[in-house]
Order: sequence, then structure tokens, then C-alpha cells
Amino acid sequence: MEKILNQEEIDLLFKAAQGTASKQAPEQHRQIRPCDFHQAGELGKEQVRQVTMLHESFAPSVANSLGAYLRVGFQASLVAVEQINYSEFLSRLPEQTYFTTVQLNPMEELAVIQLDLAIVFPMIDLLLGGPGQPMAEPRDLTEIEEQIMEIVVAIVCRELQTTWQPVLPVVFNVGQRQKQSQIVGLMSPGERVLNLSFEISLNDVRGLLNLAFPAVVSNALLRKLAAGMVQRRKPSAGQSERLKRRLMECAFTIDLDLCNVALRIGDIVDMQPGQVIRLRHSLNDPMFVAVNGRPVFTGLPVSCGPVRGGLIQEWIRAKETAKEKA
Repeated sequence: MEKILNQEEIDLLFKAAQGTASKQAPEQHRQIRPCDFHQAGELGKEQVRQVTMLHESFAPSVANSLGAYLRVGFQASLVAVEQINYSEFLSRLPEQTYFTTVQLNPMEELAVIQLDLAIVFPMIDLLLGGPGQPMAEPRDLTEIEEQIMEIVVAIVCRELQTTWQPVLPVVFNVGQRQKQSQIVGLMSPGERVLNLSFEISLNDVRGLLNLAFPAVVSNALLRKLAAGMVQRRKPSAGQSERLKRRLMECAFTIDLDLCNVALRIGDIVDMQPGQVIRLRHSLNDPMFVAVNGRPVFTGLPVSCGPVRGGLIQEWIRAKETAKEKA
């Protein structure tokens, strides 16, 4: 038998249904935020800081090595750390440039090194005996010039391998110079590469050195950095002992000096051969025994038979420590 509801019961059911819907409405509400897929996978601030810290020693090391090889003042500084698509990396390169691959073992992956021609030709000019002048008009490299640049790239690879060794033991081997038509196919256009940009200065000429590492290598490096595996390389016990033995064979100069003794400039100007200059230094006050020009001990001059000697009194650092404690 069907029950017939009156108007009051219908109103109660209607109000109850409205209350249930109002309570469920906030639970179904969603926040929609815009998403830019071009920014997906970008490096965070902490990752950029870690990569920068890792390569803070690479820039001066490669500058010193190349400067010593080229016999000229050479400077390098890290200017950018970013993770971008390979196609975007290529779009930033000039039409004419020096572009070579680097074989990364045992990963069997390829990284790339790019150098501006503005800095390449002064290097070549220096190595050929010139003053290191840039080219008036950019041109492609000759076969001999490419062989010269392979040595420069080998130095860069050696310093990179030394920098990465404490974190990711990768061997950097020099690859082959790539023409403009060949560089596009080295990696997928959409692959995210780790791009490190260094500014190079040579004889008032500036240019960029760009390094690009594939996603497999860069992700492995970032994982190691995130795990806190970056440590200062410490010499082993054997290396320390060998270094100590070599230092024991080194020759150092030792001087017995008077430090901070004031003398009138007029006395120096009027100085004559055989004249005795009176110094304001008591015989009882100690002098300084300097090793390679650095005061290490306090001491006094003494006679050792037919020669003069220095009587060591106190280690200067121990003396300063005692004063601090007092």
C-alpha cells in the first residue's frame, strides 16, 4: 500500500536533501592551478647551489692549467647552471662555433663542449707563437687548428674528471669535433640536459665555454649530490707520508731578523761605508728566526766556533697561545 505524504512531510524531505547537498558541496570543490610544462624538471635552488659548490674549484683549476699551457693570464668563472631542453641549448649557440663531444665512461654517454670562436682563435694564435689576437672575421678551423684545440679540450676534460671524481667516478675522454649539421642528432631535441656556462677571459678577449650533460649523467650527479656525497678529498696515509718525505728534502731559507725597528730616513740617506748605525733594539730583546721570510721562532745571535748561529728560544705560535690564555 503506497503512503501518501502530506505537504509538511514533503517540505521536511526537501529541506533535508538541500542540507545534505550543501554539506557535500565543499568536499567536491577543487583548486585548479595553471601548469607550465616547459618548467617541469627545472633545477631547484638547492640543486643549483650544490652544482655550483661542486664546480667552484673547477673554474680556477682549468684557468690555471690553460694559463700555464698557453703561458698567459687566463681567467674562468661559472656564470650559469640550468637544466634545459637540448633544442633550447642549440638555439643559443652562434652560427659559427667550436663544438666537440666528450665520451663519458663507463656510462657510455656523450657530453658536449662548446667554445666561442672569439676565444678559440686567440688560443690558437698563442700556441702558434703569436700574441693571441682574435680573428677579424670568424671562419671555420683548419685541420691543424682542430688538432691544436684537441689538447685544450683534453685539459678541460682532465680538470672535469678531477672535479667529479669525489662524487661520480666518470672518465672524460675527448671525442670528435662536430660540424653544424652533426650537432642536432647527438641528443633528442626534447632531452633535458644540464648546462654549465663559464665565462673565459684571455688578453682582454671574452667568450663562453658551455658544457652540456645528458639526462642520464646529470640525474646521476644530482642524486649523488642530494645524498650528500660531496666531500673534500683527503690524502691517504701513504700520500701524506710521501709528501712529508719530499718536504724533508726541500731547501728553506732561514734568517735571523729584527722586525719593526724604526730608523730615520735621514740616517739611511747619510749612511757611509764603515759607519755604525745605532738601532733601538736591546741586546736582551729576542730577534725573529724567519723561515722563507715568515717569522716562526724567537731567538738570539750566538757564536758557534768560527761561525755565527741562532739560539732558538720559543715557538712564536706557542708564545701567542700562552698570551691568549693569560
